[in-house]
Amino acid sequence: MSEATRTAEARGAENAPRASRPSPRSFPWAVPPGASDDDIRVGRRRWYAGAVFALLWQVLEIIAVWTDGRSLRAHVVSSIALAVVYAAYLFAPELMWRRSLRGRVLVLAGVALLAGLLLFVVGPLAVWTWLLVAALSGFVAERFWVAAVVVLGIVGAQFLVAASTGWDTAVNSGILFAPVITVSVGASMLFFGRQREAEQRLGVAQDEITRLAVVEERARFSRDLHDVLGHSLTVVAMKSELAVRLVDVDPARAKTEMQDVERLSREALQGLRRAVSGYREADLDAELVSARAALAAASITAALPEDGEAAGDDVRSLFAWVLREGVTNVLRHAAASRVRVTLTRTALTVEDDGTGVLAPPSTAAVLGGNGLRGLRERADAVGAALTTGTSDLGGFLLRVERSPR
Repeated sequence: MSEATRTAEARGAENAPRASRPSPRSFPWAVPPGASDDDIRVGRRRWYAGAVFALLWQVLEIIAVWTDGRSLRAHVVSSIALAVVYAAYLFAPELMWRRSLRGRVLVLAGVALLAGLLLFVVGPLAVWTWLLVAALSGFVAERFWVAAVVVLGIVGAQFLVAASTGWDTAVNSGILFAPVITVSVGASMLFFGRQREAEQRLGVAQDEITRLAVVEERARFSRDLHDVLGHSLTVVAMKSELAVRLVDVDPARAKTEMQDVERLSREALQGLRRAVSGYREADLDAELVSARAALAAASITAALPEDGEAAGDDVRSLFAWVLREGVTNVLRHAAASRVRVTLTRTALTVEDDGTGVLAPPSTAAVLGGNGLRGLRERADAVGAALTTGTSDLGGFLLRVERSPR
């Protein structure tokens, strides 16, 4: 390989898309400092969807306040105080976007202070609003220990309130049950945090696999071009120079040399077309390697053929496209733990044990949209049929088959 080719490959590796950097450990609704506007929009949508659901449970708190036997004035003041805390809980994230950990903790402390002051207005029942502070703590949890400290602090405060009101009273009013719910909320946040971290690692792994595939393909294509054109163009240049020198001395030989130039040029053009054709077509062996790596990165048990030798030459490119689309759908939508790919000379089947045909709307849109439509067009071009259904594993089945000839 020439120095120029190696330089081109090095530049391709440098310019290829880099794997995204994992964001600080965060919960699904959290947005780390330095996030883009798109990340904030996604985080905002996730936060408000969960926050509104959490506030629905506070209806029980309002009912308890209005049925605690106090005066109407006390009920109204308590309701206003609760509304202030709910508003602070709901809109606190707007003050946290792009802030450092210290800034987020300060906002959280402000909400916690408001929730603590409810003890003087609402009474011991205010401990149930502290669940919102526990949930909000996930928003600042760039480290898991932050949420753990907040949850333990809330549980300790709830036990103090229960002790101050008397254990019998705390049991009868249900206040003693609040620490159990708080621990449950905290455990859920830790679980979602680990899940989010795993998703981030998987995304980074997939990006890196894609980047390496791009680098390898660029290197392969540059090598093909060098092998196809390097020798031919060198000979063409030499024969052209020779023909120029012979045109006055030996016209017949000069003519022969120019005929060789024409022949070599046509051969180089044909080689270039073959290289470009190979570049545009998907390679079944390469897709099997990529699918194995992607599924392994996603911790999905995969049974795949070692290579694509079993497939017929006229359907290898089609099978490669179907395999790529099938594995992509498994990774993005199926929530599967097992995948099986079966390959014969005339058929390829991708099966999983995920959500199956009765998938969420987003999955149906993908499978019934451009991806599946494009595969059907490719299948029709070679006389093959594409079918979908429920696999023996209980999930989704994607199969392409060409009738034997």
